[in-house]
Amino acid sequence: MTSNWLFWALAAALLAGTAWTLRGFRRDPDRVRARWLLGLRTASALLLAWIVLQPQYRRKETVVERPVVGVLVDASQSMNDGPAGSTRAQAARAWLESAAFRKARETCDFRYFAVGRELSEILPADLTFDATESRIGDGLTAWVRRWGREETAGIVLLSDGLDTGGGQPIQPAVPCWVLEVEPPGAAPSARVAVWQVEPPRRPVAGAETSVRVVLQAWGMDGRDVPVELWNDDRKIGVKTVRFTRQGEVAEAILPLKPEKPGTYAYEIRVADPAADPAAKAQPFVLTVRQEGRSVMLLSNTLGFESKFLRRAITTDRNVRLDSYARWPDGGWASFGDGGGSGGKAIDLSAAGLASRSAVVLADVSPDALTPPQWQALADYASRGGGLVVLGGPNLLGAPAATAALGRISPVPVPAPHRDGRFGVKLTDAGLRHPVFGPLFESVREFPALQGANLASGVAGNAQVLMETVADGQARPLVVVKQEGAGRIAMVLSDTLWRWRVASPGWTGRQSPYDTFWAQTLDWLAPDQEGLQSAGRIELTADRPFYRQGDPIVLQAEWIGKGAAPYSALEATMKLPSGESRAVAMRPSVWQNPDGRRVTGFRGELTASQTGVHETNVRAAWTGGEASANLRVAVASSPEERRGETPDAAWLKSLTVTGGGYFTRTESDRWLSSLPKPRRQSERETVTDIWNHPAAALALLGCLCAEWWLRRRRGLA
Repeated sequence: MTSNWLFWALAAALLAGTAWTLRGFRRDPDRVRARWLLGLRTASALLLAWIVLQPQYRRKETVVERPVVGVLVDASQSMNDGPAGSTRAQAARAWLESAAFRKARETCDFRYFAVGRELSEILPADLTFDATESRIGDGLTAWVRRWGREETAGIVLLSDGLDTGGGQPIQPAVPCWVLEVEPPGAAPSARVAVWQVEPPRRPVAGAETSVRVVLQAWGMDGRDVPVELWNDDRKIGVKTVRFTRQGEVAEAILPLKPEKPGTYAYEIRVADPAADPAAKAQPFVLTVRQEGRSVMLLSNTLGFESKFLRRAITTDRNVRLDSYARWPDGGWASFGDGGGSGGKAIDLSAAGLASRSAVVLADVSPDALTPPQWQALADYASRGGGLVVLGGPNLLGAPAATAALGRISPVPVPAPHRDGRFGVKLTDAGLRHPVFGPLFESVREFPALQGANLASGVAGNAQVLMETVADGQARPLVVVKQEGAGRIAMVLSDTLWRWRVASPGWTGRQSPYDTFWAQTLDWLAPDQEGLQSAGRIELTADRPFYRQGDPIVLQAEWIGKGAAPYSALEATMKLPSGESRAVAMRPSVWQNPDGRRVTGFRGELTASQTGVHETNVRAAWTGGEASANLRVAVASSPEERRGETPDAAWLKSLTVTGGGYFTRTESDRWLSSLPKPRRQSERETVTDIWNHPAAALALLGCLCAEWWLRRRRGLA
């Protein structure tokens, strides 16, 4: 109650004034009415004085502070292992819903967390066991670092102990109570895991290729393990791998030769009882494309020109490139399809050249090939092949060039090579020729070249498409010629790569350099199937296959002349479960494996299920539409230890700092070991008993009742 004298004086004055007014009721002849009025006015005065004096109720209470205990639950896929009907996940849920846990919550403040690849706070009802990793040690360390404060009592852990973090064994800085989810059994004596499946990057129908598989084994010393390749439930290949020591990593190369274009689902199967469940069936998808135009590139050195030339040629996805470079010892090294590693031998026989749409000679020394090989190249061009010859100091500048190229060369050889700065310009014939054409009409200036072969003239049936100026005289730079049924193009420089820098006025989608080579190949070896002129959508993924939990990144690129005719894409992915999900495809720019900058659409979806995922994209525009599909495989994560018995020894090592290891039958012992409330405090609570709606309503009721009674009796 208030101790202010002013409020006491006000209450006293209020009561005294009320008592003075009550004297008049004694002279009222109606005693019943007087008593009612007296009672109502007295009650009103007392209530008003009660409110003015503000009385309070004080009481003391004891507060018990419950200790904070973190409950960490292993949410990885290995928790789904265990006896049928009694998995580790079911045992963990039974612990969380048990009477022991309900009783423990009365004395402990439990905070719940899931441990997988990372530590995350959850509600028990939202717990799922689908994490692809179980970094238990990392999770314990992260929890102690973030929540291990003074009021923290310890950690309750529900796990099988199969930690996949790869770190050193830890000892938590707080007590750890481990609750058993499955009795420990005999440790497996052997294990084989598949860590990587690497399909060929760009397989071609009818061409031999291979799949690379990386495995690791424990307890398999001296044993042979068969690694099988399956397609449509049919075994099509097998490779035996022998392990000689504990934890050894080995690889198996399985040959593959898809006969037709299309998308095919394959599986890698390790046929051994010790194989992990994931290793017994690792799926992957192969998208096999039509061979299209086959181009051979022979480079004398690994210089800038050969590097950028390989990238420019593989810009056309309908071209299969086999590139070779000459080593200093005179041998040839194969760079395979599109610049990947390869081991194919160079074949310049008539039969080997017959399958080629074009051959590019990048300043190859005359002595690099034998006279019969040079003759085979000349015959190849005469019979309808496309031949490109690049200049430089070796081929066209050597006296032996006459013997190698004299009969078919568009310019007299040898043509001496000179270093310097050489400006270039298109001729009228070049502006009309398909090698350059309309895209180059607006280009007024090209980057100067740093070297050129100075030819003294051109053959009678040759056309000069581009010239350079040396010693005040125009010299041919790009010359083309019809040779029998074939075509020959000669570029008298090895520094054309400088055109990768955009020229003033350029409007093409690719650089002038890439465009020049694409149009040169189109002229030398026309696109018989019309794939480039019609255009299509090419849908690819950023990886050959995925692990569960990885993001699947889809990339859609327009393959055709000019820019893409559409501005949006619709994409839908069908999951292995049959469910369909929309994938948002947004405009993006990325770099493809060949190092080329690509503009298109990208989308992303998390691989939550194992198996084959099928994606379809569609685009529509005025006058046309296009679609594409892609299948990708998602395999189980090898980083999750499936099929192993619980590691009770590792779990017990976590209890050395306090706590303990408890089985399902020891719940009472676990309860007794939990910390009791450590701190109690008393606090005084003050409640205002005057500030209540009932007091105000009672006062208002008394005043209204007195007014009503007076009005009824006709009183003033």
